[in-house]
Amino acid sequence: MDNDELFIAMKDMFEKKVDEVKQHTELLIEKLQDDIKAIAEGHSVFDRKIDNLQSDLIETKQELKLEINGLKVEINGFKKDMAIVKDYVIGVDARLNEHEVALKKAK
Repeated sequence: MDNDELFIAMKDMFEKKVDEVKQHTELLIEKLQDDIKAIAEGHSVFDRKIDNLQSDLIETKQELKLEINGLKVEINGFKKDMAIVKDYVIGVDARLNEHEVALKKAK
């Protein structure tokens, strides 16, 4: 085998190896593209879920604020009612004390 034949054989081997690497690289790139697409789709699903959770959280927060405000109104009403009851009980107690004193005097 002379130099020209050796050179042609080496060139053919090199071109074959380049073709193999090229094919393998193309397969890897296709797989990588599929993986990237799957990741992007998954990311999109997570984004929608996060958006839904944020909306639910905002709605729940607003509902809780309404409930808390309603409870505050009820508590203030109870406080007023209890103040009235307290004043009434103090009045009744004072009258009972007066009657007790009068009964002791009468004995």
